[in-house]
Formats: sequence, structure tokens, C-alpha cells
Amino acid sequence: MKKTILLIGSSGGLGKELTKHLGDKGYDLALHYHNNEPKDAGYKTYQADICNEAEVKDMIDAVMRDFGRIDIVINNAGISKSEISWKANIENWNQTMGVNLTGPFLISKHVIPHMRNQNFGRIIFMSSVVAETGMIGTAAYAASKAGLFGLSRTLAKEVANKGITVNAIALGYFNAGMIDDVSEELQEVLKQQIPKGKLGEPIELAELINYLISENAAYLTGQTLNLNGGLYS
Repeated sequence: MKKTILLIGSSGGLGKELTKHLGDKGYDLALHYHNNEPKDAGYKTYQADICNEAEVKDMIDAVMRDFGRIDIVINNAGISKSEISWKANIENWNQTMGVNLTGPFLISKHVIPHMRNQNFGRIIFMSSVVAETGMIGTAAYAASKAGLFGLSRTLAKEVANKGITVNAIALGYFNAGMIDDVSEELQEVLKQQIPKGKLGEPIELAELINYLISENAAYLTGQTLNLNGGLYS
């Protein structure tokens, strides 16, 4: 049976790359966006503010009407606002927490009942190496991404008996997505800190996801998988 993937945050750099790679694998794709609708021809798109529970529920209901099932959710949406902690704007803190942590929780809350009925599901949270190492100016981002570790482990235990796995991927620095906001000079500095000496390729993330969502990964749940070129500090 062809599986349906709901890709949250499909219009960013990594989202576009994942759309291409997962589409090529033959999955049915439901593409979520907030402000910038994806232009990928042939895929259904769904607009929602993932911080708004009513909009999340409506989106999940719409995908279920269109596809009849949701097998996989990839929580790829994320924002980062760089601020020193004691100067941070509380609105920026709340927005970062909302998109990076509350949103993935709300999506999980409303998709899990459908997955339980199917006795199958895969939920993936996209976290960050920054949640493990910390970085100056990223208090909200690091805290929100670290929260995904606890969320994934708890959900994994709650739904394991229904054939559902929940995992987080802690990403290092990749040559698509948020890295586009980093100057070339700083990118070179980052590369020097990475043991592999280079930024990650989206295909490497796509292939890890392809394994996590497969039938062969049914015993892998509640884990944080580090994809960072050896970068931990």
C-alpha cells in the first residue's frame, strides 16, 4: 500500500529537498506551509499556522479526507531568532517555542488517533545539534529543540503498542535551509569545526528518514539520531 506523508514545513530549503527525494521514492505527499505555498506540481498543499490548534485540526482532517490515511508525519518547520538571553524579546521566545515545540505537539496530538486506528504510524521531529551543545544567542531555539527529545521519548512509550514509532533527528549544519541565512565567511568557520569538514547533504537526511519510516524500522523508537558530521561541541 502506498504510504501518505504529511510534511510540515515543506516550503523551506530542506523542505523542498525532502519533497523531491521522498516524492521520487513514490510516497503520496501532503505538503504543509504557513506563508509560502510550495510550487511543486502534482502535490496537494495545506496552509496552517501550526501554533493554532484549530488550524492544525482542520489541516489533519483535510489530509484525511483527501488521502484516507496519514502514515507518516515529518515535523520539519522551524524558526530561530538570535538574541542574547537577558536581552531577549518575550514575543520572539513565545513564537520560537510555538513553532518549534508546541506545533509539533499539536500535530502529534491530532494525528495519533488516526495512526492508532491504522495500527501504524511514523512521527519524526527535526531537532538540532544546538539543542545538545548550546550556542550563544540561541536560548529559545536550543530550548525548543531540546524539548523535542523529551516529547519524542514520551510519545514513543504512549503509542508503541499500536505500531507507531516516534523519533527525533538532531541535525548538524546542512547546505540547505537555515544555513542560507549564514554568511559565506561564517559557513567556512562552521565547516572547520565539523570533523567531516563539510556541510551535510539533504540526500543524507532523506535516506535516514526513508529508513525511519520503513517497515524495517519498527523496533527503533524513542530515539534521537545525530546527523551532524561528528559535531558535538
